[in-house]
Amino acid sequence: MKYLFIDIRKSDEVYRKRFAVSTKYSTYNIPMNMIRFNDKNIIKHLEYVDEIYIVCQSGSRSKFIKDKYFSDYENIKVSKNLQFIKLKIGMNNVNLSGNKNVDVTVVGNNQFNLYNITRIIQLMLGSLILLLAGYTYFNIIKSKKNAKYINSIPLLILILFGIMAIINGLTSTCTISNVFIDYLN
Repeated sequence: MKYLFIDIRKSDEVYRKRFAVSTKYSTYNIPMNMIRFNDKNIIKHLEYVDEIYIVCQSGSRSKFIKDKYFSDYENIKVSKNLQFIKLKIGMNNVNLSGNKNVDVTVVGNNQFNLYNITRIIQLMLGSLILLLAGYTYFNIIKSKKNAKYINSIPLLILILFGIMAIINGLTSTCTISNVFIDYLN
């Protein structure tokens, strides 16, 4: 059988851990936000391969893409065993749907990286927001005579946004897009 694995993760995730070149399967890296522009080309690949598997880190993004764009195609699948959370670096014997085993080689390293410029910006701006908002809040509290006239809720919201930006930069996720996932893709 001929397989095509479509990795829909972001570039820094792919840099860290990815499929090796193989004669047993083909791979494409198409980020999740680009699938909508390539869905017809992906379907057209069914003329050349027997099955297409959508792959991400845990399977949740893969299932979302499968349900949204490829729900009518039985040969475009998501396998829990083929998600990167289950794959180790090196050779993996993966049981695909229908009890078919395929040897899949994964290369890369699992180290934290700042390969993506977005992560760098999120960490820098989150730190800056947190530092300035915290400094301002500390000075308001310190001068008690003005503290009773100042509403500190917007400042606390700013601190929370700084924390969220740092978390997004460290984990390479987007909190806002996770909240509005059904509206953004």
